[in-house]
Amino acid sequence: MDFVIDVEGLGRSGPLVPASILGTNLEMGKYTDGLLLSERLDNPKFFGPEGVNGLAPGWQPMSNHYAGVQYRLVPGLGLNGSEAQTIVVYAKAANGAMVQTGRNVKAGERLVAEIWAMAKHQPFELEISLRPLQIRQPEYVTARVRVETSYWKKYTAELECPVGDPEAVFVVSVAGPGFACFDQIHLRPAAEPSLDRELIEMIGSLRLPVLRFPGGCTSTAYHWRLGTGEAHHRPVCHDPVNKSRLEYEFGIGEYLEMCCAQGIQPFLTLNIGTGTPEEAGEWADYCRDWYVRRGLELPDIYFQMGNEQYGRWELSHMDAEMYIRALRDFVPQVRSGYPKAFIVALAEPISVGVWQPDTKWRETLLREGRDLFDVASINRYKGQLYADPQQQIDNAADSAAKIGDDLRALIRDCREAGSQAQVALTEWNYWISASHWDGRGFYESDDASHGLFYAGLIQELARLAPHLAVANFYHLINVMGMIRKDGGEVAETSISRLYRLYRPAFPGVLLPISAEANGEEKSGADREEQGEPVIVAGELVSGRLDAFAVQGGGSLWLFVSNRSVTCSANVHLRIDSSSWRSAVLMSADYAGSPLTEITAPSASDRIELPPLSLLRIEYDG
Repeated sequence: MDFVIDVEGLGRSGPLVPASILGTNLEMGKYTDGLLLSERLDNPKFFGPEGVNGLAPGWQPMSNHYAGVQYRLVPGLGLNGSEAQTIVVYAKAANGAMVQTGRNVKAGERLVAEIWAMAKHQPFELEISLRPLQIRQPEYVTARVRVETSYWKKYTAELECPVGDPEAVFVVSVAGPGFACFDQIHLRPAAEPSLDRELIEMIGSLRLPVLRFPGGCTSTAYHWRLGTGEAHHRPVCHDPVNKSRLEYEFGIGEYLEMCCAQGIQPFLTLNIGTGTPEEAGEWADYCRDWYVRRGLELPDIYFQMGNEQYGRWELSHMDAEMYIRALRDFVPQVRSGYPKAFIVALAEPISVGVWQPDTKWRETLLREGRDLFDVASINRYKGQLYADPQQQIDNAADSAAKIGDDLRALIRDCREAGSQAQVALTEWNYWISASHWDGRGFYESDDASHGLFYAGLIQELARLAPHLAVANFYHLINVMGMIRKDGGEVAETSISRLYRLYRPAFPGVLLPISAEANGEEKSGADREEQGEPVIVAGELVSGRLDAFAVQGGGSLWLFVSNRSVTCSANVHLRIDSSSWRSAVLMSADYAGSPLTEITAPSASDRIELPPLSLLRIEYDG
């Protein structure tokens, strides 16, 4: 099919699209809370319950046949009043060993084992080693430590593995006789005492504008103060949301440090559930003091009042009137604690009823709580599975448009109620396959439908300027994530690469586009409906082609996507090709494959877009 695209807005002043539409989420719950760390072990603090073998989850005995050895996980014995792992070796010739398999080590890598241990009755000898999975093979490297105190003390041992092995076995062995107690055991690269340097550097290279923390549903069980102080004193807690453990090794201090170092605007989800208004106010106060102590100017911080309390799946589900009461209790505390707080309120249309009818959440919020917030937010996940590839791609495009319509409805409702609040999309993704029970860690496929949905929604969000304050993709790492960390290896997905494609264009001024398809004029006419910007960029040319333009960073950026599974699109660009600076083209081989970068066209006013593709052209601005 042939198309003509004309960027009409050169020299005109359209609305400014903020970079904050490219925000993302960091959920500190199951599958994700340890990913930012350099830690190579699972459950290093021996969080229970005790298994039938007497060991904490993630650990196993080296042999199932105990000869003069007993393992017990003892509640209350730990450094912080939590569990401690004990190994009692009764016989002089016996040996009590616990292991973790599948530990990824690299050749020549220097690792440090940090062991918080104490001896009961008498000192004991401790052997720490890395070995291959095959039992008859010799150890790669071994270190020895003598534990001599009957109180908790940190011991360290350095291990340099001569070979790389993604399936290496980490072994902690107590030579008998002896009574050994362990509060925590860590294994980290010597140069990375806490955070995963490669992952943090990759996140930094993204130049994230906004990062929501500690996430969504997890926030209803998250107590920020537990993530402060020295890391070895931070507890591991039961997570009633995800039915797992909730760790605090990456806490509020590490989060603010990363935000400060990488130029990220903080976005905090408050615990309206197991928390209190006082706890929220103290969190806001902590944030203020954190910046003041460092002599830094206070940034604007988004404080979201809960996550999805309108939904019966949420730990602290409530009706509309209950939420208004929560706002009246929480908001003054937060505003008092942090003077540059932007309050984000939940603004879904209804609260789903349990034992009572649904309540009109948004209507109640705008009637009774209009003065309690600055931003009204919704969360949206779309997606429906089709066997036909073209139907799947079309559904992705339709889903992006529907989310845009939902946000326009929210803007309209706010204006009709007399509120000038901006709106937000605090979680969004294309949800096709992720589940809590499939054993894949809430994984979404990296394919063309997800990629074109991402591109389509970014463009849809940009068209909502200046009414949209912030939008946060779900999620940054692993869970539906932009970045994958598997077995210690860090890799980007196509979503991350698409993000990089859009990032240089924002903040930018929205430009209108007109287009013709098959000779029939289809104009990017201004929309007059309340709540929509007057200047609109990138009207949908057809169900299979989308175009979008923005001016920012000294350049004009044109994005054109072809959503057809089988047909190329011939596009005539009515813009001076002599101002063409560069082009990047991403395309998928088929609907089930990801968008990857391929050879882009050279400067021209006529281009051919392959099926399932997205082209970004940078012109002189």
